[in-house]
Amino acid sequence: MLFVNTLGSFFVLLRLSTAVSDATGSGLLAGGVLSAPWLPALILAPFLNRVLGEREPGRLVRIAEATSLLLTASLAMLPVSGTTLVVVAVSVVLARGFFEAMTRSATSVLLRRIVDAQRLNRANTFAEIGKLAGTSAGAAVAGPLSGPLGLHAFFALGALTLCGSLLLAATLPKAGPGAGEEGAAQERPRRLRLEDPALRRLFSLFMLVAFWQGFHTVAVNVVPRDVLGGGTSLVGVFVALSAVAIFAGSFAALSAQRRLTRIPAEVWAIAPMAPLAAAIAIARVGPTLAGYLIFLVLFEVAYVAYNNRLLAQARPEEVPVVVTLRATLLPAGVIVSILTVGLLSDLAGPLVAVLAVVAVTVLVTAAPWLGRRAR
Repeated sequence: MLFVNTLGSFFVLLRLSTAVSDATGSGLLAGGVLSAPWLPALILAPFLNRVLGEREPGRLVRIAEATSLLLTASLAMLPVSGTTLVVVAVSVVLARGFFEAMTRSATSVLLRRIVDAQRLNRANTFAEIGKLAGTSAGAAVAGPLSGPLGLHAFFALGALTLCGSLLLAATLPKAGPGAGEEGAAQERPRRLRLEDPALRRLFSLFMLVAFWQGFHTVAVNVVPRDVLGGGTSLVGVFVALSAVAIFAGSFAALSAQRRLTRIPAEVWAIAPMAPLAAAIAIARVGPTLAGYLIFLVLFEVAYVAYNNRLLAQARPEEVPVVVTLRATLLPAGVIVSILTVGLLSDLAGPLVAVLAVVAVTVLVTAAPWLGRRAR
């Protein structure tokens, strides 16, 4: 279901960002369209947290998918075109972003409630692979179809994929409250805050992944052009190999589930830094590509490791908070990272940007020890 949902939403979003770029000539606005769906969930995070904790997750998925279908189908039937259609479509995409966040967050809550502890990590990893596959397939579909098909046709295809994901959502099993969750809800109000210090620590490490993701969004253009001195063709190769490396990281994490739980969480924060720094410092096509691809594999392993640990270790009443923060703070972290790393790269060069990534990673990872020494 997540594969079908992500495929449809991403190829519509990508086509809409292209339309904005064509209409305005602004890469910034086009990039803003790609980031726009994250904003509603961030603004409505307390509401999302509340409904995730109070409502049956399978029903939330069906409501979210049905609403997304209605919004997308309305765009396909809208009797306007040109700039008016683009403006209306961007507004609808903003609204739909909240329901996409609800679908993905409620799916995680559902997995936690219906999958036993021994299989939870594997199920979460398969969900991550499904989202990655949907994004990649959506990008692959959007490119060839952008020429022959207009925006209305893209919205119609998006609605068709949402029909498929809604049908799949209808087959989801019903899950009641997690063990102990009803009592916890009566004892205190649901706050959008992680009470467990260990979970807060894990989430701070998870935020590093968002920081790396923002860096990677900038690096897919900066590394092949500014570090390696290549052109458009090298950017294309870099993007394609990056997608393969991220998939490889997901499958590596899937095959190493038991080892991931035995290794200290801090290892996955530090491990990707050495190949990243080496890749940028060497600045030669072969070694740079090899080092950067190793970084991406470890980057995805770290994402899976932190995501799985958070969902597995959270108490039942804290699962809605975890998935709400994941759906809101992580995208916000990506946006902040893109702006910061992009500015650093433009002003001081890619090597300084990489050193900033390494420095932030080391400081966040070492924060508990630095705090103890300060006391």
